[in-house]
Amino acid sequence: MATHAYESNTFVWGSNCVSELPSMIEAEGSGRAMLVCGENVGDNEELLDAIEGVLGDTLVCTYTGVRSDTPLETVHRGVERKRKHDIDVLVSVGGGSASDTAKAIATFDAEEGRSMDDMKTRTTERGDAHIPELPETKVPIFTIATTLSAAEVSNAFGVTDHERGEKGVIVDEKVRPVANYYDPELTATTPSNTIASTGMNALDHAVEILYSDPRGENPFYQATATRAIDLLMTNLESAVTDPSHTEAIERAQIGAALSALGLIGGICINHGINHALCARHPVSHGDGNSVLLPHGVKFNASTVPERIRRIAAAMGINTEDRGDDWVVRSVLEEIRDLQTAIDVPYRLRDVNVDRDDFEAMAEIAAKDSAMASNPRPVTEGDIRDILKSAW
Repeated sequence: MATHAYESNTFVWGSNCVSELPSMIEAEGSGRAMLVCGENVGDNEELLDAIEGVLGDTLVCTYTGVRSDTPLETVHRGVERKRKHDIDVLVSVGGGSASDTAKAIATFDAEEGRSMDDMKTRTTERGDAHIPELPETKVPIFTIATTLSAAEVSNAFGVTDHERGEKGVIVDEKVRPVANYYDPELTATTPSNTIASTGMNALDHAVEILYSDPRGENPFYQATATRAIDLLMTNLESAVTDPSHTEAIERAQIGAALSALGLIGGICINHGINHALCARHPVSHGDGNSVLLPHGVKFNASTVPERIRRIAAAMGINTEDRGDDWVVRSVLEEIRDLQTAIDVPYRLRDVNVDRDDFEAMAEIAAKDSAMASNPRPVTEGDIRDILKSAW
């Protein structure tokens, strides 16, 4: 017997869709909102004016302390701001770091006195994922996504402890956003390189889900991940190169959202390495996954060849009467063509990663919770080899 339960997200998309946000906040019984965003979003008057106009008196304050990869210190400052203004609802605006920061603020505020180590998910010595209990009630979160990171869809978030050079992943169903808004007119104000980087991150989500052990044979996640790949492969280039093409932006946003269904239990070796990479180097999450994406495919291809064929089919590759090696090469070529078209990095040297750090990264990444979902066992030596190949 098999069972499946979809994630309980509400998705709202289309031009001016954020106009209904106040009514949804009111339905949650909340009335004191804090915007959570980064400085770039905070300086984007066109974007912020539109959102502030919609929220009106519901908006109490704006926290612009979001930083890439959600540093622990920015979370603590956000908690202080929330408590100072007696906030009862969070609205994140931006990409993955904004969404993760809002989730982290809600969690660290509610689970007062607990450290990141207390709360983070980890892989046990048996190779299983251990997810600590986080029982406290969290304030409701709404997201206005202006990138393709798709972090807003899941019940998980990452927090980076730069002092230790480590990124922890925390999972809690109570921080899943009440609703996620995708307005292509607002997203059109986002820099094209951000759309490109986060779009590759979304593509990596879907690819990893399709070859992961917990998700790869689940027909429901096969459907959502396959459609995500299709929408991203056919719309991402236009969304990056033509900000006026709001239809392509909207389709890419939907593809990104679909890529995150099944994310918990679906991310594998790419994310496991990328968590350590981004914690120790000034590399964006999307750029890191762009570089690592083809290497994860190559590493797992011999273990799950039929799952790689599904990825190929989602990319529009006709695999009939073709051998497994040809299929893998074709998938890698499609990825490389897209990377070239949208001008994203494909080597670690392009994002200034230090080769001398490979040993330390491999040691950390081997213990990352994402490795528990990989279809092929991963050793520190495997990770070092991938890093060398990716450099």
